[in-house]
Amino acid sequence: MFFQVDAAQPTVQPEAIFSIGSLTVTNAMMLGACITISVLVFFFVASRRLKLKPTSSQSFLEMMVEAFLGLIEQITGNRKAAEQLLPLIGTIFLFFGISNLITLIPGLASITYNEVPLFRSPTNDFNMTFTIALGIVLLSQVMSIKSFGLFAHLGKYVKIKEVVAGFRQGFGKGLISIIDFAIGLLDVVSELAKVLSLSLRLFGNMYAGEVLAAVLLGAFAFAVPTVWLAMNVLVGVLQAMVFGALSAAYYTQAVKQMEEVTGEALPV
Repeated sequence: MFFQVDAAQPTVQPEAIFSIGSLTVTNAMMLGACITISVLVFFFVASRRLKLKPTSSQSFLEMMVEAFLGLIEQITGNRKAAEQLLPLIGTIFLFFGISNLITLIPGLASITYNEVPLFRSPTNDFNMTFTIALGIVLLSQVMSIKSFGLFAHLGKYVKIKEVVAGFRQGFGKGLISIIDFAIGLLDVVSELAKVLSLSLRLFGNMYAGEVLAAVLLGAFAFAVPTVWLAMNVLVGVLQAMVFGALSAAYYTQAVKQMEEVTGEALPV
């Protein structure tokens, strides 16, 4: 008979720790702030110790940066664009990667405050994943407007000029242009769908992982959870990479679509 452990299943909503005025601080926000501060301090210290002859830790960081650059360059097809996106995509990967893996540290989830878990993975909070996904999609729209202008950007969704030009060429062309106009409006829905797709994919995978881990701990607390925790490490890293890669792809797609509309070169 396998050893069993009492493991409470996580709730969908993060638990409130305390309030600062009207702001309710949750355990997901608490761990997210700790991760952010730790990463900032680490890279601040690391940047102060850079040498022409790199140490082992500096070599590891340089290899990580080159790996990120290579991945982003494969998505964008442009080295300069990859270098511009590196701070954003690299930060997303690090934050989500650490967030996905840090709760696997034994005993971290058992730290409580007023009988409430003090730490919860930020990626296990839909508010966090939704906010970051919304920011990524909005950023791609802002960069498209900045590069090609407001009216050229809106022309991708509201194709009035195409309708007028279509009817000038004939009634049949006009009907086809109306269909293109409707498709352009549907593209607005697709932009909103990107937010839900990014946020729900990450949140769903991480929340389901914690729920299944709790179930397995309650049934087969030695053998099966060991394998499952190993799988969680792989899934956590992969989900962080997927989120970062899709963020870079959405940016590139928005810019390249506008390039096709305006005929201008890809901004870098």
